[in-house]
Amino acid sequence: MKVCDAILSARKRAGLTQSQLAARVYVTRQAVSRWENGDSEPGIDMRRMLAGALGVPVTELLELPDAPVCQCCGTPFDVPNMPVGTNADGSENHDYCGWCYRDGEFTSSGLDEIVERNVPYLMEATGYTQEEAVSFMGAVLPTLKRWRSAENQNVSANCRRSVFHVCPSCGNIVWSMGEATVNCCGNVLQPLVALRNDGALKAAVEVADGCQRVHVAHPMSKGDHLLFIACVGDDLVRIKRLYPEQEARAEFPLQGPSQIYVYGTDCGLVRL
Repeated sequence: MKVCDAILSARKRAGLTQSQLAARVYVTRQAVSRWENGDSEPGIDMRRMLAGALGVPVTELLELPDAPVCQCCGTPFDVPNMPVGTNADGSENHDYCGWCYRDGEFTSSGLDEIVERNVPYLMEATGYTQEEAVSFMGAVLPTLKRWRSAENQNVSANCRRSVFHVCPSCGNIVWSMGEATVNCCGNVLQPLVALRNDGALKAAVEVADGCQRVHVAHPMSKGDHLLFIACVGDDLVRIKRLYPEQEARAEFPLQGPSQIYVYGTDCGLVRL
């Protein structure tokens, strides 16, 4: 279904007027009208906001292909020369492609790795910007079999499975340890997917006096600022909330091996 028809259908099922929907996603009624008439299309992030406002899965608004897709990376099986996954006994596994699943084992360890590997190909195939491609994969991947059925193998739990969500309406930061359904301000929040820092963020992480000190050189303007810096270890998560017009700094007591994440309005979630 085209996105214009999907928005119109979902809005009517939700019993909302164009003006009411517009108010929920902070646009004009005319913008909603243009989307529904097919005169323009909302971006990927706006489709995620619309899905939350309308109470529908974001995949309903993404015009996904009808062809079966790999249940790990989301690539359609009708892509030329796409290999089929193989089980440990050499038989074919038609749930997964050969790039993701080979000889009974997945070739990647987590969502972040899948996103980093596939974003360049998605950009080439669709013309998306990097930010749009990351947002698209962040919306689609959690709906696929591998990630829906992911279980924490550590019975005592492991904070490295942490998932961050940010409300597009109020900026509320929500943390969950693993998959969760999160709602805020009437929005169904999608999990953030992290990318490695490609050099766009000038960040430094120093260890001294029993602490990790993080500093990101960032303008921190009202229109473009970092919302938080987080430190994630095996059994502890610390989040430093940031605000416009303040320095992007955080200090975390050492807690064993850990990973630093930064989230900004423009850069998304970045793993330092």
